[in-house]
Amino acid sequence: MTETAETAAADAGAPPARRAVPATARGRRSRQALLDAARIVFARDGFTAARITDIADQAGAAHGSFYTYFKSKDEIFLALIEELEEDLRVSGRGESAASDDAYARILRANTEYLTAYYDNRGIMVVWEQAATLNPEVAELRSQASDRAVARVVRAIERMQAAGEVSPAIDARYAATALTGMISNFAYRWCLRDEDFELDRAAQQLSLLWANALGIPTP
Repeated sequence: MTETAETAAADAGAPPARRAVPATARGRRSRQALLDAARIVFARDGFTAARITDIADQAGAAHGSFYTYFKSKDEIFLALIEELEEDLRVSGRGESAASDDAYARILRANTEYLTAYYDNRGIMVVWEQAATLNPEVAELRSQASDRAVARVVRAIERMQAAGEVSPAIDARYAATALTGMISNFAYRWCLRDEDFELDRAAQQLSLLWANALGIPTP
């Protein structure tokens, strides 16, 4: 299995359409500078307190130029989350060695997911919180979760076909539980700044995944 919670290349249907980007290289650079600045400001100030003027200042741009690329604070936040979700989705696309067993593949993907989440912890925590305030953000979060579950459902079904996982396990129930476990762990870890070690966290969560699926562990 090369896919676990929110890390695999495939998803449930097509990924969300990216928002329109400028046609010129200069325009794309300016837009990306605003997105990079927004990542800093939202992580620092939170969704509610962040201001467009602060984002423009952080980007070194004129306040009015913000509206060339985004209509509102909500729109730039949604664009930022789409960019972030892409980072999370591709974090587990690395090729597995032919000799890797199921547990090794689970461990690799979970390690990559936790690394990507931790590296973006400020904005990830804000994303979870903003989902309670903004219906569009909530819908984006729900869609991301659904795609993660669907990826893991297919991965479990492939392992069942290969004889690595018992057919008695319901792939959808298992995928929903396992993706929820790792995403909630990551959120609590980053929100509360728990003193967990990343490698040990990935190992422990992967052991739980493997035990739940009946996969042999080292």
